[in-house]
Amino acid sequence: MRYCFCSIAFRGTPIEEIVTRLAKIGYDAVEIWWKHIESRSDSELRDLRKLAADQGIGIEVISPYFWLTQNRDLYDRSIETAGLAIKAARALGCPKIRTFTDAGPTGIGSDVATEEHWDHAVRALQEITHTASDLLFPVETHANTLADTPDSVLGLIERVGAPNLKVLYQAMDENSMIAEFDQLREHIAHIHIQNHDAEGTHGPIEEGVVDIAGLLEHARSTGYRGSLSVEYCHKGATWDQAESAIQWLRSLEGAGSPR
Repeated sequence: MRYCFCSIAFRGTPIEEIVTRLAKIGYDAVEIWWKHIESRSDSELRDLRKLAADQGIGIEVISPYFWLTQNRDLYDRSIETAGLAIKAARALGCPKIRTFTDAGPTGIGSDVATEEHWDHAVRALQEITHTASDLLFPVETHANTLADTPDSVLGLIERVGAPNLKVLYQAMDENSMIAEFDQLREHIAHIHIQNHDAEGTHGPIEEGVVDIAGLLEHARSTGYRGSLSVEYCHKGATWDQAESAIQWLRSLEGAGSPR
């Protein structure tokens, strides 16, 4: 697999420093949080691409935010953001743009969505994916979105009908990850991994109650050779955690996944 790290973990750190440090501790690529690059000029993006290449690390995903179901203003802003993200991805040589039908707690889940919500999201995704057939748009499986169950994800993909709309798999039901993965397997282009303790406090991916090792062992055994990102969205993530995560991921290769 191709191991990435989400730059959102270090919100206040310049992306150039993040890229350089991730390369030094052994990551294959970086997933860039949109706010790290949204104000960058074309020349600055080209410089970042060169820096990454010089450091021997790829740029796998850029991660903007979209709101496609809620109101016209958010919809229009999302279409505009998508256009900027497409331009940035091409400048960076990045093949994937993380995609949401909504972002944040006000999002519309598939259990409450009306046909109008679905129509708005489908129309937007058709427009976005058609604009950039050279890029992949993995839609993140997430609560408060139309991609919050395996069935709703498959329904969204069918309705949009775009070959470059893919799935960014993130556990929806942590007790059913294998079944979720298998149901979505043919569409998965990227994976997010996170972990937490029994009280729900986020921590190192190699520690906690979520069987990340089991999921990755299963993914590998069924032929998945794509990319995944270590995602520390919570505040307080450290470089020690970033380094221990890649060491742990490498330790799983070829030795079976420890439980």
